[in-house]
Amino acid sequence: MTDISAELRKEKGRPIAVAGRAVQCAPMDAFGTALLDYHAGERDHLVRIERDDGFWDEHSPDMYFAREPFPDEAAGLAGAKGPLLDIGCGAGRHLLWAQTQGMVATGIDVSPGAVACAKARGCLEVIAGDMAIVDLGERRFATATLFGNNIGIGGTWDGTGDLLRAIGRVMQPEGRLILTSLNVTRTDSPQHLAYHAQNRAAGAPLGELTMRIHYKASVDPWIKWFHPQPEELRAIAQEAGWHVADLVEHPNGFYWAGLRWSG
Repeated sequence: MTDISAELRKEKGRPIAVAGRAVQCAPMDAFGTALLDYHAGERDHLVRIERDDGFWDEHSPDMYFAREPFPDEAAGLAGAKGPLLDIGCGAGRHLLWAQTQGMVATGIDVSPGAVACAKARGCLEVIAGDMAIVDLGERRFATATLFGNNIGIGGTWDGTGDLLRAIGRVMQPEGRLILTSLNVTRTDSPQHLAYHAQNRAAGAPLGELTMRIHYKASVDPWIKWFHPQPEELRAIAQEAGWHVADLVEHPNGFYWAGLRWSG
């Protein structure tokens, strides 16, 4: 049986990056702590996401432990081949699924607690780090995934381009990137619309935001996040050497996309 606390101690202090800025793994890891607690059977607390205008959202960590891919993820993964790279792997649900499909699967996450949790659950290769700077050696992947809206980890328009270029550097020729995201314009919420207006006045894309994660008494640092609209994704992808081959958007604004590496 994996010693979770020992795994967590090993990951703390390694150099990683948050929103493109190199830092050390912080001892306070709200997201990772939530995953470790849930894995250990403590299920009474919610993960809370705070935006810098005071907007809050909260949810149970159980979504990070789903046994099967969500419908949009399953649609994108149809016909997927290994080796697979899951970026922002969290508790490892996609890695575990890929392993059941006979794929070699590697996960990467900036959260040391998430890395420890994924390893404890049986994920075979999980790396603590940021995709923009991590050294994956000679590994080359047929498929990469950015699920859970994790295209957002680029933080900004330029950061998302850097993220896509970093992924491209470890892809096989014609490799495929599958992602999920959100078109933030599909809303009538006054608070969201006010946030968009603030971004518009600042000359920023509407989907850029600043947020942080709370769990129990722990609070992670503020980070930048970016939900590109579909046409923005196409433009950024093209600049970064990718082609958007598939994109399916739902009326609520959530969408999945399949990109092909052409760099």
